[in-house]
Amino acid sequence: MEVIAGIVFATLLILTSFAVNRRILGARLVIDVYRLALTASSVLLLAVVAESVINPLYAMWVGNKLWEYRAFPLHDANVSALAVIVWTAYGVHLYFTRQSLEQKLTPRWNSDCAKAVIIGFEAPFIFEVSGNFVFLLLMNNYYAYYLPDDVFHLTSLRVVPVYMLCIYVGLMILRSLERLPRSAILPPALFAGGIAYLFAGSV
Repeated sequence: MEVIAGIVFATLLILTSFAVNRRILGARLVIDVYRLALTASSVLLLAVVAESVINPLYAMWVGNKLWEYRAFPLHDANVSALAVIVWTAYGVHLYFTRQSLEQKLTPRWNSDCAKAVIIGFEAPFIFEVSGNFVFLLLMNNYYAYYLPDDVFHLTSLRVVPVYMLCIYVGLMILRSLERLPRSAILPPALFAGGIAYLFAGSV
């Protein structure tokens, strides 16, 4: 049932993101299959590595973790096996959202730093909250349970600066990957790397 909840959330995320960004940009919203696949696979790999590293570091510094995954937890519950579905879907959403930000932000604000600030608020308060709502509705359980209770354990204000930093670094990495000559091998290789790293936490 957790897999069904993950698929429902991922589908809703992609469809809603496409509809919203299509509304914002109209025909200027471009679907470049290679760049979409590159973004989605990069987000999967970067996200699972970041989650498995940052949450334990935060616990060492503060004394408690920021989150624990309740659905198919891996890497000491810092990551979920459903990341294959959920983070990949977020990568598709990011592909659409970047286009809207790049075309609608003024030149003064059209930088990776500004985008990281915007997405740093959007990701926890829209992506994570809506994801947890879907899982609570379908499973009566959280997808990712936040130990701080400032946002009813759905997300936390404390994760915002973490998101901003990770997104800023991630956007720079993604831009570097986009500058490389196109290779049909690169997106599948990144995706496979994300899956391999993810399930290394199950052994």
